[in-house]
Amino acid sequence: MKNPFFFLLLAMALGCGGSDSGSVAGGSGGQDFSPDPPLVIGGDERPADVDIPTDYDPAVTYPLVVLLHGAGTDGRTQAGYLQLFNFVDQKQFIMVYPNGTPNDEGRRLWNGAVCCTSDDEIDDVGYISGLIAEAQETYNIDAKRVYLIGHSNGGFMSFRMACEVPTLVTALVSLAGGTYEDPADCQPGTPAVSTLVVHGTADGTIPYEGSPGAYIAGVEAAERSAESAGCDPDASTFIESLDLLPGVDGEETDVYAYSADCNEGLDAELWTMNDGGHIPFFQALDSGKPLFPELIIDWLYRHSR
Repeated sequence: MKNPFFFLLLAMALGCGGSDSGSVAGGSGGQDFSPDPPLVIGGDERPADVDIPTDYDPAVTYPLVVLLHGAGTDGRTQAGYLQLFNFVDQKQFIMVYPNGTPNDEGRRLWNGAVCCTSDDEIDDVGYISGLIAEAQETYNIDAKRVYLIGHSNGGFMSFRMACEVPTLVTALVSLAGGTYEDPADCQPGTPAVSTLVVHGTADGTIPYEGSPGAYIAGVEAAERSAESAGCDPDASTFIESLDLLPGVDGEETDVYAYSADCNEGLDAELWTMNDGGHIPFFQALDSGKPLFPELIIDWLYRHSR
């Protein structure tokens, strides 16, 4: 699907509209969704779609990527927006893309860290943990390489998973998400979870600077993740700048790594998208420039238990 209006509709579904700077500028070049009907796990009550490499070999172990969508959309739309279907074969991973629970207005939400539903009767930590277990029973998955990618509400959900069931997750990527303001609300276990925080400075929905009384800033989320991983949170290193957003001039994304004194196999990174919005349009597959989905999968792959 290469219609740019798809992404405007996604922004509207997320409740962000077109006024969020950086969200509707440029073009992202999406692609066709996964084959119909998709593979499914999770049972009849809350099924989750699955995509596997076309040359899947049960004798080979594969990484597992669990994709958690933003508020108001669904797993399949989220995977299309992030262009991840193209990389299941290329990078050889199993992808599970479940759906949150609809609220009274029909918007699908996760019961994540702070955002976006207060209905504690919905046990999304248990649900996603069960999907990971079922995926491991159904496919040959490397338990040392179980990854989460969450956008917005899905990012909050990823952080909650890292807080409550860190032994299930190897590493996570949070795009425009956040975590608890009070560290006491998150009680990470051992081992910790390597974390990549990606956030735009022009995010009008989940502000980069955080929201007092609710969630912390992107920089603070990265620093806290680094500290949880045993790293020195005050010793970030500038790595490079990337041109990920065609709607923003130049190499707008600054990459900072927290890798000093970390526990073995753990680290954290912060990718600050200067002038990037809540639903950024990433470079198209045929742009010849760095591709966000490929870069985050490569980042996840550098982490194993």
